[in-house]
Parts: sequence; structure tokens; C-alpha cells
Amino acid sequence: MPGRAAGGSRATRVIIGGVLVLIALGTAVSVVQSRDGEGRDAATVVRVIDGDSLVAAVDGEDRRIRLLNVDTPETKHPQKPVQCLGPEATAFLEELLAPGDRIELEYDVERTDRYGRTLAGVFEGDSLVNAAIAEAGLGVAVLYEPNDRFYQEVLDAQERAEAAGVGLHDPEIDCTLPGRAD
Repeated sequence: MPGRAAGGSRATRVIIGGVLVLIALGTAVSVVQSRDGEGRDAATVVRVIDGDSLVAAVDGEDRRIRLLNVDTPETKHPQKPVQCLGPEATAFLEELLAPGDRIELEYDVERTDRYGRTLAGVFEGDSLVNAAIAEAGLGVAVLYEPNDRFYQEVLDAQERAEAAGVGLHDPEIDCTLPGRAD
């Protein structure tokens, strides 16, 4: 048929060209997001270590993940005894994140701590696990500069737990500060 170029009609070429542009733009956006810290890495939970750390498979490699901006009572510290509600914080995280669960990791300025753990905000769906721990009263907001990306959300969750008097803020639990004060 006269007027037809090899490779199909003009409309087909325009559609294919548009798809290629969208693919190229999507790739460029992904690269920019990764560079400015906005991107998320997909991971799979391997196991929970304690209330604020876990092992996750990222790109086929097991990594120790330390949840940013939240601190839970110790259960495995070599120089400290098991602390008040430490086992409960670990059990809470195990309930939230079972082996095989898909999670996403978001990072801040520093990606690793002095122990070689990956520092991250851990998301299950749209929920920030770091804040969920604080909201349950099983962790407190902690700020280790320059990593402050999730601090405000964790602090807000901690304040809700304090107002509700749950977990570490429960005066009915003897080992908590409010429990000791009564």
C-alpha cells in the first residue's frame, strides 16, 4: 500500500515511540529517586533479632537491619540484663513481621551503623513499622544525628502511647517508670 513505511502505520509508530519515552522516563525517575533517598528497596524478612532489629534478604543477601529512630528495651545485649518489656517488644515485632513477609526499606543520611547494620525505616505496605512499635508502647523515639527522617513520626506514635498509658507507659506494669512511681 503506498504511503506506508516499513514497521506499520504512523499511529503505530507514535504509540510505540510514546511507550519507549515512558519507559525511558520511568528509568530516569527511578535513578533520581534512588539518589535522593526517596526510593525503597524491596526485602524479605528472614528473622527478627529483637524489638528493633531483624535480618532481611535484600537483593539475595541477608542483611542485619536496625530500625531507625526507635529504641526498644534490650533482650540480647552482652553487658545488660533483659530489660522491662524487652521480650514483649521482640514478640510484637515477630507478630508484625514473620519470616517470608515482604517489606520495604527506606534510608536516611547514614546507611550503616558502627556495628555494620543497615539503618532503615521498615515499611509493611504503607505502615512504618518503626512507628508501630512506639505506638504499642514498646519503644521510644531516639535521634542519632544526622538520621532524623523517621524521628517525628516515631515521636508522635510514642506520644500517643504515653497518652493511652500502654506498654512502657502503663502504670499497672511494675517494671515501667510509671509503675515504679505508683
